[in-house]
Amino acid sequence: MTTSRRKFIKISALGLGAVAASTTAINMFGSNSYIDELVKKNVSKKFKRTATYCEVCFWKCAAWTYTNEDGEIKKIIGNDNDPHCYGRLCPRGTGGVGMYNDEDRLKTPLIRITVNGEDTFRKASWDEALDLIASKFKDIKETYGAESVALIKHGAPGSHFEHLFKAFGSDTIAEPAYAQCRGPRETGFSLTFGSWIGSPEPTDIRDTKCLVLIGSHIGENMHNSQVQEMSDAIDNGATIITVDPRLSTAASKSKFWLAIKPATDIALMLSWMNVIIEEGIYDKEYINKYATGFDELKKHVSQFTPEWAYGITTIKPEVIRETARAMAHAAPSVIIHPGRHVVWYGDDSQRARAMAILNALLGSWGRRGGFYFKEAIKVPDFPAPPLALPKFEARKV
Repeated sequence: MTTSRRKFIKISALGLGAVAASTTAINMFGSNSYIDELVKKNVSKKFKRTATYCEVCFWKCAAWTYTNEDGEIKKIIGNDNDPHCYGRLCPRGTGGVGMYNDEDRLKTPLIRITVNGEDTFRKASWDEALDLIASKFKDIKETYGAESVALIKHGAPGSHFEHLFKAFGSDTIAEPAYAQCRGPRETGFSLTFGSWIGSPEPTDIRDTKCLVLIGSHIGENMHNSQVQEMSDAIDNGATIITVDPRLSTAASKSKFWLAIKPATDIALMLSWMNVIIEEGIYDKEYINKYATGFDELKKHVSQFTPEWAYGITTIKPEVIRETARAMAHAAPSVIIHPGRHVVWYGDDSQRARAMAILNALLGSWGRRGGFYFKEAIKVPDFPAPPLALPKFEARKV
């Protein structure tokens, strides 16, 4: 390795922020005109650290933003005290600097105009843009009623718009992503367990001994803490069971990869219940204390043997039995992960119910390495006057 290559690796590992913080960096790298100039340029600058959080996805990881004396954002890192990121941001979060400085980022309101018969946009001030929007809202409200203005929202930013619309007098608000992502899951778990899963999922992945991913894509998404915890679970020797027709990232890290025939998930889970109940390897004390309807469940799944499931799922009976026993052996530190983006085959709420039942049979609710019960502190609502009530009056157009 050449001297210049060593210097490059050193300066890359150290990072610009660390270089700027140390006046001894020049001595560390020796005499190199380019490095000397780079270090001298940044050593004189002081960086301000400001608390923030990432809004790119619903995980909302806490972070620190570093700005220089000119107010320019130079670095964003995770907050060590945040259980959503453990001090590490995903690539989208760390890419925030690039997003902020992107030349194509919209930095001022634009108003549509027509020039020479073609639609285009011109820059406008915030006052002009907001006045225009307010006038349009007012005209529609006076003509058709406030409820005729609809909001399609998603995630945390949507709550601010929802407050605005309700103050305006409209309750015509919808969130399509609920039906597209986790709506069936919450319905299934609510009917079976008595409570929603919620977001993020209260799964103790780091301490689990067996993680079952069925239609769940941890490792291929950016659910930051869960990806980190799964990595730790693998390092700790946890058994990973992935049910996926594809050799996904998670499947490649798993002890068991079950390349199931699509749309047959429920058949597999019914056969798992059959094995767990018939072999008596369920958590009997837990079921007796907390569950209802066990006898009915036992009778219902008695016919759904691994041999029956084999003809539907293409998964061999011995594999079904081996994976069911692996779950029971790890119980109660086991998670049949509820996943997200669960709208698959039209039977999605029943599919979620099967997951909830399996977790109950294995006693994972409220157990270390299973599902924990969330605790929260109520944050007072921001003071606001009473919201207008929507009228939904019939009006002539």
